[in-house]
Amino acid sequence: MAYTVNKTNSAASPNQYTVQDGVVNTQTDLSFVGKGYAGYGEVIAENFLALMENFANATAPTKPITGQLWYDTAENRLKIYTGSTFVPPGANVPYQSNAPGTLTQGDLWIDSDTGQLFYFNGSSSILVGPTTTTGNTNGFIYDSLLDSTDTTQNITKQFNDGNLIAIISEDEFTPKTSITGFATVKKGITLSTAISDLKFQGTATDSDKLGGAAASTFMKSNANDTTSGTLGVVNDGGLQVGADSDLSITVDSTGVIVSNVISDTDITFKMNDGGTTTTLMTMDGSVSRVGIGTTTPTTKLDVSGTVNATAFTGPITGAVTGNVAGNLTSSGANTMGTLVLSDKITTQEIEPDTNATYDIGTSSKSYNTVYAKATSAQYADLAEVYESDSEYEVGTVVIFGGEKEITVSSMGADPRVAGVISENPAYLMNSEATGQAVALQGKVPCKVVGQISKGDMLVTHSQHPGVARKGTNPSMGTVIGKALEEYNSTDIGTINIVAGRL
Repeated sequence: MAYTVNKTNSAASPNQYTVQDGVVNTQTDLSFVGKGYAGYGEVIAENFLALMENFANATAPTKPITGQLWYDTAENRLKIYTGSTFVPPGANVPYQSNAPGTLTQGDLWIDSDTGQLFYFNGSSSILVGPTTTTGNTNGFIYDSLLDSTDTTQNITKQFNDGNLIAIISEDEFTPKTSITGFATVKKGITLSTAISDLKFQGTATDSDKLGGAAASTFMKSNANDTTSGTLGVVNDGGLQVGADSDLSITVDSTGVIVSNVISDTDITFKMNDGGTTTTLMTMDGSVSRVGIGTTTPTTKLDVSGTVNATAFTGPITGAVTGNVAGNLTSSGANTMGTLVLSDKITTQEIEPDTNATYDIGTSSKSYNTVYAKATSAQYADLAEVYESDSEYEVGTVVIFGGEKEITVSSMGADPRVAGVISENPAYLMNSEATGQAVALQGKVPCKVVGQISKGDMLVTHSQHPGVARKGTNPSMGTVIGKALEEYNSTDIGTINIVAGRL
């Protein structure tokens, strides 16, 4: 006949298990033996063993009931089934905003508002930690983090009102994940750079650095000392040198003042010239004179040696005596400028320092009459400026016509021929006019095409505007000039010709 196994908690679901005759009930992790089941001894023994070892296994029992114990061999600790999951003993610590009313001595509970753990001593709740409340961190917190080399660094953080103000570390490192105010954590105590004016207050017996500089780099006021940096005196009182402040360097509304305060004494500038101390300049205090290269100046400015200056400005009201024994030379990139004389220049030769670069006179200021003999000209043609309807290349044959004064022609042996566009005429007429120089006479480059021999007369081409060809018995007024070179090509080229309308 079947029998029923009832749970202690009658309110549980299910609260009982029915065991039929001759079978084993396996609704739980224990096996319940029915009446008349053969081999019941092994089943009962295994039940006792399971209870003794608390179902020891790396995996949880598959059919647990509330309150069942299980020894987790993977974690090596005992766990209790809550009805939904296995938890370690004591894991169900009360989590609420006020202390539970049913606490007994030794019980723990967590304040859900502050995130703090308390224990009950039998009469009151005692704070275990943390000392700070949730959202308002204060005090020291021990922590670990990875540095830029993935090495774990153990540190102590110091908070105040939730702000991280310092990190204490045994080693210097750079955090792998950036921390505001701590780009680098130094060995010892590192203060946050994110909080302005954060510093140690009070008196220290010594310091490695002041303002980022080592203490050994500061100058002493009570002993002889040197500096590798710039020494600045940020006041108009300036610098006083000497036991009696003999030398004074000050500033006033007029500028910088260097003065010797001792009556009738000199200011001397000396230099080391190849190991020899040489007086460079003397300011004679007794006579108010300056000597350069001399210690006994006889005039207001007395220079012993050669004077080389980039400029002399202002009028010379006194007499200039003595002769110029050498050359008057302007050297370097800058020129001498304008030399203005009220009378003539008498000289044997005027020669420029660079060939074919400078002019005599200008386009706006020219000489009236030039009395001279011309010996040569660099270029060979006589040209005149005419206004063109387009900008033509050197050597282009042009005619009189078009929208302006000259243009190119598509007419063979055009009688309106004017000349050839010149490159550098030897003589240019109408030079101030707007336009292009047209060679009228003389040797000049000219564009040509076809077969040409030396001495051939040239005329305009009908198929190539601006290009010359050989003319056979050309009519009066159509000749551009005569060829000075041989040419034979269907492509347009350039040869020298003697221009002249023949």
